[in-house]
Amino acid sequence: MGQRVNVRYSVDLEELPTEVENLIGKAEKKIGECHQELQDLIKKYRGELLMTTACTQGIGDLREDLANVDFILNDASNIIHGFVSYRLKPTVEDTREEEPLPSNPYVDAEQLNEKIQQFKDSLSK
Repeated sequence: MGQRVNVRYSVDLEELPTEVENLIGKAEKKIGECHQELQDLIKKYRGELLMTTACTQGIGDLREDLANVDFILNDASNIIHGFVSYRLKPTVEDTREEEPLPSNPYVDAEQLNEKIQQFKDSLSK
């Protein structure tokens, strides 16, 4: 399997479904190819031929192809996750702005205001 790298780039919001569809379509095609490889492997290595290094090489190649499908599906999943997070973000911020700040039960606001006023008074003397 080739070396993989993470790449970041921007896409118009409207293009995201197409990007995800392309990735899922690519994964579907590769799964079909893997299915065919497996059928060929079963036909080619019957009986005692199953217990050969050539068969293990075929299985290894198939596993590598399946891992590639997993990478593709992970990319699609990450795009969807990023989109959902983006869509939910304004809602979360709006909710935070509407909620009052919790009061601290260990601080008496009136006492704090009195001390601030006393400090201001002492500065003006």
